[in-house]
Amino acid sequence: MERPIPRRVKEHIPEEQIIQDLKRYQGAALEVEGITDAAIIGREDIYVDPRVRRKCGIPICFGYGTSPYCPPHGLSSEETRKLVQCYRHAIFIKADVSPDIVAGEELAKAIVSGERDPEEKVIQTGRAYITIFKAVAKVESMAFYDGYYLATGFAAGSCKEILCTKFPHCSVLEGNKCRRPYFARPSMEASGFDALRMAARIGWEVYPIGANCRPEDISHGTLMGLVLVT
Repeated sequence: MERPIPRRVKEHIPEEQIIQDLKRYQGAALEVEGITDAAIIGREDIYVDPRVRRKCGIPICFGYGTSPYCPPHGLSSEETRKLVQCYRHAIFIKADVSPDIVAGEELAKAIVSGERDPEEKVIQTGRAYITIFKAVAKVESMAFYDGYYLATGFAAGSCKEILCTKFPHCSVLEGNKCRRPYFARPSMEASGFDALRMAARIGWEVYPIGANCRPEDISHGTLMGLVLVT
């Protein structure tokens, strides 16, 4: 992996340069294996709704309270809304995945119980989520070294359940350092982003998937991430 060359920080970056950089970040996200699309979006395309974060607790998510980024920890919806107002441009990233690794009663039971299913669908699900974490971290890092040092990324799902699943507890919540600080990011949903509405706004095909959803009833599942750039 090539070492990045930091770009000199400027008080004002020309709009032409910003657009050029955003297109490069969009391309970089698409280079990550498993990413199916990436879009350059503006602040007007970003929706934050307190009901999204509340859905993490009703019905309660298996990742609830397992990391410093998941409710009841992490950014409140109001904090996220204020944060978004500081940015004008973002990179929205998605990975369309096979429906059988995000839907199905047996899969849901395996995820909640923590037991591996015979076909190892849970492992495949975890790998799909990791794809989003990788893409978000890559874009955020590129932007940081290009002088957009306040670029901030959001992934999908609980970082504890995806990146540190073999450990019983989150090290940060135990008062220690994060095991994966360069990859761990808060999820869009835990921070209050209405990712489904955002996806629908720009024309992506997405479906609400719950424990009772059958794989044969949807064409694909969709995992999404976001990087606020400048």
